[in-house]
Amino acid sequence: MRIPLTAIVSLQLAISVFADSITPKRGDLPQLFDSIAKEPAYRSQPKYCLLTFHQALGDFVWMVEDGDRLFVDRNGNMDLTDDGDPLEPTDLQDVGGGRRDFCYKLDALSLPDGSRHTHFELRRWNYGEEKDSYGLSLRVGDKLPMYAGWFGSFWSGSHTTAPVIRFAGPFKPVLLRRDFFEIGESNRRLSLGLFQPGSTKGAESRLSIEALPDTVVPVLTIHWPSATSKNPLITTHRLTQRCCYWEFYTTDFEVPHGATAGDAKVRLELPADALPAGLATKEITVPVKPAGTSAADK
Repeated sequence: MRIPLTAIVSLQLAISVFADSITPKRGDLPQLFDSIAKEPAYRSQPKYCLLTFHQALGDFVWMVEDGDRLFVDRNGNMDLTDDGDPLEPTDLQDVGGGRRDFCYKLDALSLPDGSRHTHFELRRWNYGEEKDSYGLSLRVGDKLPMYAGWFGSFWSGSHTTAPVIRFAGPFKPVLLRRDFFEIGESNRRLSLGLFQPGSTKGAESRLSIEALPDTVVPVLTIHWPSATSKNPLITTHRLTQRCCYWEFYTTDFEVPHGATAGDAKVRLELPADALPAGLATKEITVPVKPAGTSAADK
C-alpha cells in the first residue's frame, strides 16, 4: 500500500463528509467495547483504536500504538499481552526534516468465530504536516479488500473514547469530490465511494475498487428538481472509471438543462450479488445549487 504524495492529495479531494444522522454514537455501543482485559507495559503514551468485523459488532480487535510500535489483539480476546511481539516499522523511508513513511504489517487476524482477516497493513506517514497520517488496508474474511484512515481522527489517548472502525456492511453510497451539484456545470467528474460509517467522522471504512470485478459498473440514476412536474427530468450515468483506491467515476458528467435549485435524488444500481454485505440504502439526496455557488456558500 505504498502511496505517493500526489495520490494522497487526490485522496483528500475524493472524500466527502458524512451527515451526522448516519454516524453511530459511541453511546450506542455495548460497554464491552470500552474495556480491555489486559494491556502490556507501554513505553510512551498509548493511542487506541478499535476495529469491528461483524455487522452486529460481535467481533472486534484492539490496536494500540506505543511510540513506533503497534500492539494488535490478533486473536480478538481483549488481551494485548498474548499476541506475540508488537509490530515494528517496515518499509521505512526517512527523508529528513521530520518527513518519513513506514508500515506495520501483519499476515492475519484470527478471531474467535473462526474468521480470518488478512493482508493487514497500517501505513503511517508525515510529509511536513503538524500530525502524522494513517491509512489501513486489509482483506475482510481473506476476500474483501477495504480501507480506513487517511482523514479525521484515527486514534484516541484513551480506550474509552477510541474511534470504532467497522469493516462490515451494509455499505452506504457517498459522492466524492463534491457535496452539491451546480446548475450549468458540464464536463465534470462524478465520483462515488461505498462507505461504512464508524463511531465518529474520520473513522469510516471504504470498499476497495478491487472488490468489484471490472465487469460490474455502478450506475447512478438522478432525478432532478425542475420547474415542471409533467415531464420528470432524469439522467443516467455509468461510472466506468476507477482510481484512488475506492473511487468509481465518470468524467463526462453535466447537470441537464432545465434543472432547478432544490434536491436531487441519486439512486445507485448494482447487481444484486455484487456486494457481499449489501447496501444500507440505494438512494441519497444531493443539493442542487445555483450557478456560481462558491465553496463558502455550501
